Amino acid sequence: MKKKSKSSSKKRRKTSDSEIKESSNDEDALILEKSKKDPLAYESIYKKYANDVYNYIWYRVGHDADIAEDLTQEVFVRAFKNISTFEQRGYSYRTYLFTIARNILANHFRKKPFIPLDEIADVPDEITVEQEITRKLLAERLWRAIQNLSINERDALLMFYRSEIPIKDIAIVMNKTPNAVKILLSRARKKLKEHPHISDIKQFTQLDNRPHTMPAFKKPINKK
Repeated sequence: MKKKSKSSSKKRRKTSDSEIKESSNDEDALILEKSKKDPLAYESIYKKYANDVYNYIWYRVGHDADIAEDLTQEVFVRAFKNISTFEQRGYSYRTYLFTIARNILANHFRKKPFIPLDEIADVPDEITVEQEITRKLLAERLWRAIQNLSINERDALLMFYRSEIPIKDIAIVMNKTPNAVKILLSRARKKLKEHPHISDIKQFTQLDNRPHTMPAFKKPINKK
């Protein structure tokens, strides 16, 4: 009887999570539709997802706040300009924004050679500021070890553990199959086998208190 109760409880939690995501997607769809006529409405999309996009980019560009800020604005400006051509395709608008962010990062690194984070002397204080001393040291070692992964392994790992993006959505962002993403994650875990607290990636601090520099969403929207 206890097992059945526990199973039912888990099932209810999953259903609840699914309903929350569906509700969020419906809310985004309404805002996007409204934004086609009232560009200022898009500001609520920016406020909702700016931190997620900024943090993803910040981790990719060697925690350079200025570059992360500029690229974050570019992501939302590009998404806004293409709002009339966006269609619901079975994944969230957040995933769509991450896809744009990854493409913009690829262009950024083509113009400016990427400097591996392990060449930077110090681990950014921001990622472990909220952790206890012992856990902080382990997190710093994990951070350095992550920099030895390939770009794709690192990207998949950070999206899965840090941003908590489902594998099927990571596949969309990376333009790969879900199985290919699973292989990337498996390879990354094997390379990090000496770090038992890989889930601590989730605890790398989210930079929520940065000042927002919101783009002006007032330009004409491209139409089909």
